[in-house]
Formats: sequence, C-alpha cells, structure tokens
Amino acid sequence: MAQGAIVSIPDSHKDLLVGRVYPVLVTMMPDGQPQAQVVWADLDGDHVMINTERSRQKSRNMERNPKVTLIWVDPDDPDRFIEIRGVIDSMTDADGVEMIERLAQKYDGTAYFGGRVAESLRDVQRRVTVRVRPTRIVTRG
Repeated sequence: MAQGAIVSIPDSHKDLLVGRVYPVLVTMMPDGQPQAQVVWADLDGDHVMINTERSRQKSRNMERNPKVTLIWVDPDDPDRFIEIRGVIDSMTDADGVEMIERLAQKYDGTAYFGGRVAESLRDVQRRVTVRVRPTRIVTRG
C-alpha cells in the first residue's frame, strides 16, 4: 500500500507492544470523523500487526484511508504511553486465521476459534492481518 521510511519503536516502550496491553486503534470514517476501537496487536520488527474481520468498519476505513494511530497506555502508570502514527503497508487474508489465533493466545491464553468464538465461525469470518508501518512515534514516561 504505502511506501516510505519506517520509524523505529524505542526499546523503552516495546514492553507495552509485546505485553498484554490493549491498544486503541484510530481510523477515519468516510465523513472525516475519527473512529477509535480497542484491538489486539503485536510487534513484528518495527511493524505493528493487528487483525480484524474484513467486514468491520475499521477494516473498510483502513482500506479507504491507510493512515492510522495506535496508542498503548501502561496499565500500571497512566502517565506512561506510546502513540504510533502510521500507514498500512499491507492488509492480507492469507494468514488472517493464524494471526488471530496467535493474538488470542497472547491476550486470552486460549484459542480464538473454538475458544472465544464458535469453531463454526472459522469458515465464515474473513480475518485480515494488517501491517502498520510507524511514521511518527510519541512517548511519555
């Protein structure tokens, strides 16, 4: 999707991204109104990986406008946070089910299909993995 330089995530705040901290994803609605939603995320090098269903509003928003913001707030110190502004490098169905299963293990310690949701939804949900390239990072604490 988008091209350009990547901004490195500082070691001082990587624990928030690899730990079980729930980030908020902000996308833009068609009318320009921001939409914020709690998501599951993980780190792949300096890219942030999230997963959603293809039919969700946030997915449609990211397909239309690849600029997003994610923010993680340290649950033990609300004055410590990391905000990542970035662009979507890719959205793919290829590993969507595998990615949601990894995220379910990280956040719930259980399977997504057959655990959090019914196994029968595995063939119904179109899971998409979204790769976010950071372009600006703001930290505190």
